[in-house]
Amino acid sequence: MSMLQKTTIATLLLASLNLAASDSEINDAIDAATKHYKAGELSQAIAQLDYASTLIRQEKGEQVKQAFPPPPAGWQAEDANSEVAAAAMFGGGISASRTYYNDEHRIEMQLMMDSPMLQAFSMMLSNPSMIAMSGGKLTKIQGIQAVQKLDGDSMELQFVTPGGAMVSLEGDSAAQSTMLKLANAIDLKKL
Repeated sequence: MSMLQKTTIATLLLASLNLAASDSEINDAIDAATKHYKAGELSQAIAQLDYASTLIRQEKGEQVKQAFPPPPAGWQAEDANSEVAAAAMFGGGISASRTYYNDEHRIEMQLMMDSPMLQAFSMMLSNPSMIAMSGGKLTKIQGIQAVQKLDGDSMELQFVTPGGAMVSLEGDSAAQSTMLKLANAIDLKKL
């Protein structure tokens, strides 16, 4: 098995684990990439840089989970989780989610950041005509333009933060006031 194959397998195995890396692991991967690059071993340099960027995304994913607000009174929440998206499938990026619930309702909150796919949504949000054509209604969340869509008994709320993270909340339309409270309580500085 070649060095590249071993590095790729190690990278994929570690990327599948959702563990925060130590600074030394990240620095070691960057140092190894530099050595490979200087030696003209470009494939190995790329693999090491991909490994380092995955470790950094995992670390950021753990930090992002702190942006979720606590459950409102009378509600509970599952533990937040985060994932590092595969670069080939999603252009890279981080997603995190948390589910809030009570005896009657359920709200799913998802955060996505550092993905080139977010540019398309940002462009849609800047065009009120497109929002109106899609059945959405403009609203403000923490001073940010957001799209709210009602579809029968379900409601969806989406917006892009100034830092480029996309926030989506989905749940029962009867829990609209709680959904809006949760959206307004997200710690945007941690995104």
